[in-house]
Amino acid sequence: MDKSRSKTRRVFLGDHSMQLQGDKPKPGKRILGCFHANPARKTRAVLNENKINRGLVIISTLPNIRSFACSQQVLDLELEVRAHLPEAKIYHIASDPKSGWDEVEKLHPFLKSPGFTLVGVDKSSVESFKKEFGVGVEGNKRIAHGLFALKNGEFLVSYIPRQQYGVPNIKRFVNRVKDRLLYAQELSEP
Repeated sequence: MDKSRSKTRRVFLGDHSMQLQGDKPKPGKRILGCFHANPARKTRAVLNENKINRGLVIISTLPNIRSFACSQQVLDLELEVRAHLPEAKIYHIASDPKSGWDEVEKLHPFLKSPGFTLVGVDKSSVESFKKEFGVGVEGNKRIAHGLFALKNGEFLVSYIPRQQYGVPNIKRFVNRVKDRLLYAQELSEP
């Protein structure tokens, strides 16, 4: 058995089973790979590993930005994070082209968090991103729904819903992030 092969995990899109590549990031894991995502909405700058290594960062991965579930994930995440974690920076990364973000802009022009695309990014960078976050769909260009909180480049919370159909539980994710930050604060106090 070849132990160098990437591990896979099963998730579901309704009744359809899909395999995800890579490991779900565990708390304390640091970003090690080099990757970037192209700007698609509310930014002109490329997103790379350096930008997510500073401060509290929330990464949202979106398999189909044109779908209701992905659009709702963008909306709900921004509202919840702004209410409970105002210091956090939010970055949304989709596997769709830049034009896919047009619908989000029409429906929610007040949202401030930038959107990015993996379309047009070199293959090694896309694979590095999928491996770091564990959201690569085996045999497909798409990425899975995922929510990730990082503090100074270190994962605090990773949430990749087993059921990919629908909107992830944003409130639960934000509460887990708040709990993890509180725990880290308690550990650092004398």
